[in-house]
Amino acid sequence: MNCWHCREELIWGGDHDFEDHGLDGEGIVSNLSCSRCSAFVLVYYPIGEENEQDNIRQDTEMDKEVRKNA
Repeated sequence: MNCWHCREELIWGGDHDFEDHGLDGEGIVSNLSCSRCSAFVLVYYPIGEENEQDNIRQDTEMDKEVRKNA
């Protein structure tokens, strides 16, 4: 995934549970940063049956964006 500001590739910093961020429900929060412009990105990814179709759609859209920026 590339930085929205400078297009440099983002560096993955780690994953945390929603609970670690004080959020309800199940999910993963990933943090990424840019070594070029110091942008910081948090990606919230809910997990659950009711979100499964939305997650698939989001994954597909993210894949398209990644391929476009590659």
